[in-house]
Amino acid sequence: MKIIRIIVFFAVLFSSFLCYGQDNQLSRREKKAGWILLFDGKTLDGWRAANDSVLPATAGWSVEDNCLKLEWNPAGGNRNIVTTREFANFELSIEWKIAPAANSGIFYHHGDDFTEAPRSVAPEYQIIDDLGWHEPLGKENLTGVNYGMHYDLKDKVLKPVGQFNVSKIIFENGHVEHWLNNKKILEFEVASPDWNERLEKSMWRQSQGYGKNTSGAFMLQTYANAKMWFKNVKVRPLPLTHQI
Repeated sequence: MKIIRIIVFFAVLFSSFLCYGQDNQLSRREKKAGWILLFDGKTLDGWRAANDSVLPATAGWSVEDNCLKLEWNPAGGNRNIVTTREFANFELSIEWKIAPAANSGIFYHHGDDFTEAPRSVAPEYQIIDDLGWHEPLGKENLTGVNYGMHYDLKDKVLKPVGQFNVSKIIFENGHVEHWLNNKKILEFEVASPDWNERLEKSMWRQSQGYGKNTSGAFMLQTYANAKMWFKNVKVRPLPLTHQI
């Protein structure tokens, strides 16, 4: 029995090692399905600073323990980070965890002077410490909302600070879905009457081209005193059947 217990122990340990080793890698099934890895777990290749062709050392981004780490640089020079590749229709999956009172966001169809996409203000999947932020948050500010626009979330299960959550964004011909930990928490239609009505009442109503791009880069946001980790950042391009 002792030998059996030892065998089981090492089997579980080996299985855990294999699971850990799969971070920032694509399985054969994922590769066959067309998934693309956006972060290799080792370098910052494929990323740049917003409004720049490179990523300065002072920008606040590094690689730590196989994660893309954001840590606010108190000396200055902090920048949002942007993928060098651009996508139209897509399914994006990303794992993240935050330190207490951290704030960030995932933007899609971002456009600046270094993208093929026109310069614009991009929609944002909000990430924030819902419970530990330094002031009470309204439902429009919580993790998972389309910041400033759509915030009627349902079936939301958010893991505590220090644990990894899995976020997914699907954009398909103007239909958008926000997922969190394998549950769809929000969906909306770009350029629909509801979208236009919300936009007219929102903080973005006078912003340059808010949500107008149908293709562009992904951007991860830095924020004052934020500390976060991202891993398993991957995207599956979806067919473009029609323009919005």
